[in-house]
Amino acid sequence: MPGKLPGTEFLKGWGMTKNRILVVDDNKNVLEGLNLLLGEKYDTFLAFDGESALEIIRSKDIDLVITDMVMPGISGLELLEKIKALKPDITVVILTGHGTIELAVEAIKKGAADLIEKPFQVDKILVDVENLMRMRQLERKNRVLQRKLVLEEKKLQFVAENDNMKKVMKRVKALRKNDANVLIAGESGVGKELLARIVHKYSSRREYPFVKVNCGLITAATFHEILCGREGETLEKPGLFAIAEGGTIFFDHIEKMDTKSQSMLAEILRNGKYPLPSGNVYSRLSARVISSSRDTISELVDRKKFNEELFYLVNIMDFVLPPLRKRRDDIMPIAEYFLERFSKDTNKRFKGYTIEVANIFNRYDWPGNVRELENVVERAVFSANRINVGAKFLPVGMKFNKRSPEIVLKLFTEKMEEAEEALIRHTLDKYRGNIMKASKAMGITRATLYNKIKRYKLDK
Repeated sequence: MPGKLPGTEFLKGWGMTKNRILVVDDNKNVLEGLNLLLGEKYDTFLAFDGESALEIIRSKDIDLVITDMVMPGISGLELLEKIKALKPDITVVILTGHGTIELAVEAIKKGAADLIEKPFQVDKILVDVENLMRMRQLERKNRVLQRKLVLEEKKLQFVAENDNMKKVMKRVKALRKNDANVLIAGESGVGKELLARIVHKYSSRREYPFVKVNCGLITAATFHEILCGREGETLEKPGLFAIAEGGTIFFDHIEKMDTKSQSMLAEILRNGKYPLPSGNVYSRLSARVISSSRDTISELVDRKKFNEELFYLVNIMDFVLPPLRKRRDDIMPIAEYFLERFSKDTNKRFKGYTIEVANIFNRYDWPGNVRELENVVERAVFSANRINVGAKFLPVGMKFNKRSPEIVLKLFTEKMEEAEEALIRHTLDKYRGNIMKASKAMGITRATLYNKIKRYKLDK
């Protein structure tokens, strides 16, 4: 759609979600040609000189600039420097009919992402722009993940007074210069994900993303979309392998993968590459693989319930985390750590626990392991206002080293409802809201599905 800015002629494509490209050239034919070429897929802005380009950059969120090298006034290299000073995240490509090695080196040194010689080939410039946009998207995701990682690292403390757990931590630190794939086994709540993050933190990959994969969502139908990516309206949507590039990809509860997905993952790990959604193109898998399992995988292999090749590929190094009831000397140190952490979060001051609470904690079997202990302490800190946390703030069943039938039933019902809601969401997404197909896939009537959608407020 034609339009004007003061001192600037520009054409802007439709589509608020499109990436924005600014083309700068004193040749009207080049501007119009690139606008026609790129305008359908991207929002395009056109400027005849460097000053006009800078006006647009100051007022708009531009993703990519394609600029001519030789122009009246501000040259392409000078414009490149000014863009990087104003908005260093903008990707810049230089167009030139005067290409030399020296010029290319200077442009790259000043921050240019690419140098394209005129006359350019239509197919090549489209591919180059698409690749640069994909890289930009990955960089943005990586920055978000890095910020998240900084916040999460504050919680990466593995409290270990137990001798066996100290040996585990000693082995983790010995892995600093070892990039081997790791398998972590243990009951739910023992800290498998925490240990995986600590392995990542101590590795040479710590500056790169840690990406968690919920293996319960991986099926043969969703495998490639989730892990390898999918085609989007304007760009490929990167999968988790791409997002984890250079870092660590964590397969949580890998035993939950179906057998076909296990075979596909084994093939990718064996070959060290994964297919991209654009066709018969592969990308190198550069992420380290850490997996966790609630069950002993070797036993699943023996029972033909887990892919044997995948087991050997993910199990180069292994850790088995014991349940909290088998390392009772860790209970109070961990409880003290959580008390300190949650006290800071709530701006409350506690000296510690009463003797009665310490006795209850040490006597209790902790079926939910460290996760249950964390939850108990968080609830107690939220409820208590005294200097020491007393037994009155603990769940009733803990005092008798068991959960009351009412608590067990309540927890079971809540978990079942959460699982049912998640299943309905997933099935509706899979069949794009088609009630008939979703109800058939779930083995229930349409009326029942409608009622459950209403109950869980999934229609809002």
